[in-house]
Amino acid sequence: MPVVVTGADRPLGRAVVAALLRAGAAEVRATVRSRAAVADLAVLGVRVAVSDLVDPLRLGAVLEGAHTVIHLDDPAATWDYLLEAAEDTGLRRIVTVGAPGAGPPDPGSYDLVLVRCAVHEPAPALVNALVAADQRRGVTGVEVVDVGITG
Repeated sequence: MPVVVTGADRPLGRAVVAALLRAGAAEVRATVRSRAAVADLAVLGVRVAVSDLVDPLRLGAVLEGAHTVIHLDDPAATWDYLLEAAEDTGLRRIVTVGAPGAGPPDPGSYDLVLVRCAVHEPAPALVNALVAADQRRGVTGVEVVDVGITG
C-alpha cells in the first residue's frame, strides 16, 4: 500500500523517502513546499504534490488510498490540517516526530506512531525508526518510540 511523506523537500523527508525506496516500498508519494524539489523526487518514481498542507482537498488527494503518512512537515503547526485532509481517504496510520518526553498528539481515528528524538535531522537511527514504523503491521492505537540520539 502507498506511503506518503510530508516535508519531502527537507533533509529528513528526503532521507525517509530514499530509505523507503531502498526498503522496497511499492509506492511512495510526497508533499513538498518548494517546486524546485519536484524533479529530484519524481525521477525516483515518487508521486509529488506541491502543498503547504492548508488545502485539505489537495492533501486529501495525495493521501487517497495510502495506508500510512509519515508526517514531517512542521507536525505541530499542520496537525489539524492533516487530520482534516485524511478524512474518508482510507488512511490508517500516522507516523510523526516529536521531542523527547513529548506526549502524542490527538490521532483522531487513526493509529499513531510517535517517534521521539532530540534531533530531527536525517540521522540514520531516526530515519530507520520512521521507516520501521511504516513497515510494522498490527500497530493499533498509539505507540511511542524513543530514539536515543542527541545533537
